[in-house]
Amino acid sequence: MKVGILGGGQLAQLLALAARDLDIETLCLCERDDEPASRYSPIMLDDGGDATLKKFADAVDVITLENENVATTRLNFLSALKPVYPGAKAIEKSQDRWLEKSMFKALDIATVPFANITSEAELNTAWQSFDHNAVLKTRRFGYDGKGQMRLKHADDITKAWAVLGQMPLILEGFLAFDFEVSLIGARNVSGQTVFYPLIKNQHTDGILRLSTAPFIDAALQAQAEQAMQKIFAALDYVGVLAFEFFVKDGQLYANEIAPRVHNSGHLTLEGANISQFHLHLLSVTKQLLPTPEFVAPTAMINLIGTLPKQEDVLAKVPAAHYYDYGKSPRLGRKLGHISVSASNAGELDALVLKIKRVESEGNH
Repeated sequence: MKVGILGGGQLAQLLALAARDLDIETLCLCERDDEPASRYSPIMLDDGGDATLKKFADAVDVITLENENVATTRLNFLSALKPVYPGAKAIEKSQDRWLEKSMFKALDIATVPFANITSEAELNTAWQSFDHNAVLKTRRFGYDGKGQMRLKHADDITKAWAVLGQMPLILEGFLAFDFEVSLIGARNVSGQTVFYPLIKNQHTDGILRLSTAPFIDAALQAQAEQAMQKIFAALDYVGVLAFEFFVKDGQLYANEIAPRVHNSGHLTLEGANISQFHLHLLSVTKQLLPTPEFVAPTAMINLIGTLPKQEDVLAKVPAAHYYDYGKSPRLGRKLGHISVSASNAGELDALVLKIKRVESEGNH
């Protein structure tokens, strides 16, 4: 069995690494031959043409992807040649915040109020209806806090429109949430679904910095799984799906879905009985899915912009697992992550603090 992966970044890299354990071959289609995935997978260079897409499809048994920024026209072309999971419908919804939020509303999944914005006048009217507190976002290509601006004052309207007004926009009401969680689940070709326990996430400047799991709350877990089941059914979804939620007063509010393996799920590599990467590959290759569970309290710290020295981290926290994605340093760029497990939550917090201290010392 050979799985074709659209993309060659760190998610493709970790999928390719997991594929080795499952005796699955991989082939990554990407624009450069030195992408992170090239460490563990053959690469086919992508020139953007249909002939290359056909050659790629001919070389594999099934096709998946590492991120949602893929033209649906390409997915439709490929799906006429080989199975593509997840399909173009899921990618289309997740690429566009308006379509995504509209899907949540249609499926009766709670989310913040939102409005499609096509003019500064519409923006002003919607902002007022959202109690003068909202976030203006681009409908497409927003990630890690990019393409969005908080609107709290009247003069923010003009500033935001000047910066973002040339793009399709959505205004979302601001929610003073208590914390954020993500649910990672999977659905295979035959419709079997499984879910991890919830993961608690902390963001800084819109970028995920820390994930811890399992976050045990039976009521929230049930809410999250019910919402994801609705998405699975609506999209006839196959593969791993991540669903990010805001939590406010014991209620989940849908933020966004990611139709792929997800940054917050990296801690499943060491903390769970099966990683999200293995689970995704089982899903798209028509295999039965084990019930995922965390075997110990686990945390994942994203390494952003610079990397601490691996030897410094392991000297302070020998039990840590250090991942360097092989990417060149750049401000705000995810370069790697560190995960660590412990016997209890208090011990885990202490280990995370040690890792953060090493990271901070390395940046000074």
